[in-house]
Amino acid sequence: MFTQDEMFTQDELQAALAARTRRAGHAGEQRRAAAIAVLRSFDPAGFAASALEFAAVLPAATRGLWLANFTQTLFLAGNPGNVSVRHPPTTTAADGSVCWYATAPRPHYRGLCLLLRSLRGELPGDLPDTVTVTVPAAAPGAAPTAGAPAQWRLTVDVRGLGLPQYLVHLTHTLGEALITGLLRPHDRILVSHARELAPPAGGYAYLRVHRDTDAPEALRAYACLSEERSHG
Repeated sequence: MFTQDEMFTQDELQAALAARTRRAGHAGEQRRAAAIAVLRSFDPAGFAASALEFAAVLPAATRGLWLANFTQTLFLAGNPGNVSVRHPPTTTAADGSVCWYATAPRPHYRGLCLLLRSLRGELPGDLPDTVTVTVPAAAPGAAPTAGAPAQWRLTVDVRGLGLPQYLVHLTHTLGEALITGLLRPHDRILVSHARELAPPAGGYAYLRVHRDTDAPEALRAYACLSEERSHG
């Protein structure tokens, strides 16, 4: 257990939230646009890889629209193999467990949303401590010309989260970090699951902040992305 001095302060969380708002920019007339993910089953490594692949293949304008809408994503329960014929997705995971639909104003996906129900459920009790994923070569931004790709650690605080909430925080962190160029092609990410989140000793590159589910008047850090060497 971390002491209070080792935790993120409310001022630090507020600053991180303000920075996120500045990065997002303005959605203009296309507010309330969202991406969609349809899940047949959940595997943390496979899902994280599919989220990265989806963000990597989006055209620049669509990536910008998603970012301006705070990478909002609707998670639906369904079999991608069954819905893909009628509603062709943007990307589908190699194992067919999840497919993604590019960001668009919500009425665009009315038929799909009427066909499927919102995803519900708890996180699996056997959620692994860590999984590793690699940023696709198609990601925006040039890969390093010299030396090895960057090594990152993404720590997600899973305390009190159901499956949909976990997916929201993971997707937002990976999507925004990739769209803004923080994550680059071939970078490796160790996704770590924890029940407490504190600042890495060497600092962090991105912090996912939202309202605390236990105390709505306060902010909470749900995910922290940092270079692996920041953890000593």
